[in-house]
Amino acid sequence: MKVAIVVDRITNYGGIQRIVLLMARKFNADIYTGLYNPDTTFPEFKEYQITELIPRDSSQYRWPYRIRGRLLHYKFSRLNLKDYDIYILHGGKSLEIARRHHPNLWYCHSPTRWLYDLYEDELSRFNFPVRELFRGACYFLRKRDKSNVKHVDKIVANSNNVKERVKRIYGRDADVVYPPVNIKKFRYKKTGNFYLSTARLSPEKRVDMIVRAFQQMPDKKLIVASSGSEYEKIKRMSQGYENIKVLGWVSEEELIELYGNCIATVFASHYEDFGMVAVESMASGKPAIAPNDMGFTESVIDKKTGLLINPTVENIIKAVEWMTPERAKKMRKACEERAKEFSEDKFIEGIKKAMDEVIGKT
Repeated sequence: MKVAIVVDRITNYGGIQRIVLLMARKFNADIYTGLYNPDTTFPEFKEYQITELIPRDSSQYRWPYRIRGRLLHYKFSRLNLKDYDIYILHGGKSLEIARRHHPNLWYCHSPTRWLYDLYEDELSRFNFPVRELFRGACYFLRKRDKSNVKHVDKIVANSNNVKERVKRIYGRDADVVYPPVNIKKFRYKKTGNFYLSTARLSPEKRVDMIVRAFQQMPDKKLIVASSGSEYEKIKRMSQGYENIKVLGWVSEEELIELYGNCIATVFASHYEDFGMVAVESMASGKPAIAPNDMGFTESVIDKKTGLLINPTVENIIKAVEWMTPERAKKMRKACEERAKEFSEDKFIEGIKKAMDEVIGKT
């Protein structure tokens, strides 16, 4: 079976990129992406056939984010791929190819957040003239997005949370196949002396809230092992605090080492679709302190494999003080067992079933 994977971008060390890598390996797939930067994502991508719509050495690659995004929609809409048995789509821009490429399957990590659930938050960032322009643009972008989804043959959501949003926004049903973690790769090493944050440094992940909490706990150490649009902000916030260390993106080997040696992980995301980072944490035998809503509630079991909270600076402080090294260590076995529910084998089994169904219908 010849498979094409179409993904918005491969430019960071994220959950989507991990899944694309796994699919490419298991299905021997070709990859088509809007943006690709081999220097800022998993090096294993160099082993695969990748076609980029906007080459990294072109001037278009450096265009402003919003303008480049509209260009990518156009580029995807003009793609004309042939001789594939199925097309697997990741991301909102990749949906443009659904009109002319069948059979197709959309693995939905989330409907585009800033168009729907985070629309009001995004709107509030702009002054009046820009806000009105943004409001008008979003009206047409939503119409295009919903039109594209009508051409999708099958939707597979990464969580029940996302499944419900797909139903609410698009009126479409979706299967659920949870994202995978290579549980053989992550390992408990020891209960060390630091807490770990691995969420991408972007506004909705609210890592700044975690840093503010640790600013008030000089006796508790925090390591932030990630990067993103708020990297400079988080780096500035950590200055002068010997207990807070910001590493930026780290290699997969370093990340596994950090997971294996921390006390616990800490997350404060707003509108988390699933939260693979919590599963990586549990696969390492480490509990996760995470928001008590949306995606994290499908993986973290409160007071058994972590602690679910309403994220505020005060509540993060209370949670960290509650999650002592001794208490975290007692959760090790429960964490490791829970992580097995999200293995790569179970994921591939679910995706294969969905692929067979959509191919059988065409």
